[in-house]
Amino acid sequence: MAMCIVTNVAAFFGEVLNVPENEQKAIRRHISLSAILSILRSEKARWNWSQEVAVVTGGCSGFGELVVKRLISKGIKVAVLDIQQLPPSLQGYAGLKFFKCDVTDPSEVYSVAEKIKESMGAPTILVNNAGIMAPHTILTTSDVYLRKIFDVNVLSNWYTTKAFLPDMLRHNKGHIVAVASTASFVGVAGLADYCGTKAAILSFHEALNQELKLHYNSPNVLTTSIHPNWARTPLLAPVEEELKKRNTKIIEPTAVADAVVGRIMSCSGGQVILPSSSGKLSLLRGLPNWVQESVRSGPSKLIYKVVK
Repeated sequence: MAMCIVTNVAAFFGEVLNVPENEQKAIRRHISLSAILSILRSEKARWNWSQEVAVVTGGCSGFGELVVKRLISKGIKVAVLDIQQLPPSLQGYAGLKFFKCDVTDPSEVYSVAEKIKESMGAPTILVNNAGIMAPHTILTTSDVYLRKIFDVNVLSNWYTTKAFLPDMLRHNKGHIVAVASTASFVGVAGLADYCGTKAAILSFHEALNQELKLHYNSPNVLTTSIHPNWARTPLLAPVEEELKKRNTKIIEPTAVADAVVGRIMSCSGGQVILPSSSGKLSLLRGLPNWVQESVRSGPSKLIYKVVK
């Protein structure tokens, strides 16, 4: 809003002073950029990283462990939630506390949340990273696993957000981040359940962002969804050589962690697609169906090698 006002004022005075149109555009661009930078500086000033508390789910391994280490290096205190035990690589950090927690159990999440607030203070950063994935067709997906993947990948986001968002709303300050996937935008054969969960997280964050502005008048509580494409994980091993033959960029886990922490430190929300060249996938739904099917067939054929 502030940026729009500043830009309109610049346009008004440009006309009054008879400034040429091309110069008016240059002035508006400069002022708009200045306004954005001013807003970001103002927002960053509200964050004192040594006083902030972050919660990271699934923080004992993979992307989560890397995120935890980076947050600690920034001086942020971190509460790690996981059903696994804290690995040796995360032990010994003064600003880290481990809480064994099954994030699929709402009562357990709410109980642990109170313990975190009592021992560390109210968290201002929430990183929903916990997730599982296993390739199989729709017909070979067990009912038990289907329930589990939605509990872990989707419903846990509701529980943690309900546990920590109220304190963020009270101060109109916070940042909720989810590690999603480009599967949020593309349905892949053999990963119907996983793609469904990641599409749900995208919708969750879009709706949460709007609720923060419209229902809670808390636009400074930020939301970010991170959407990595092919990332180097154990699942990728069977198809990694084929991806290399296709010159497909494989993302290192460190790049995902850097994106999460970079967004937090920049005090800006939004959607981040990795690599940036995969950003066009977010436009896929607007293309003719035959184009969509052609795009979806690429990753589907790769996963088929794992499923068959």
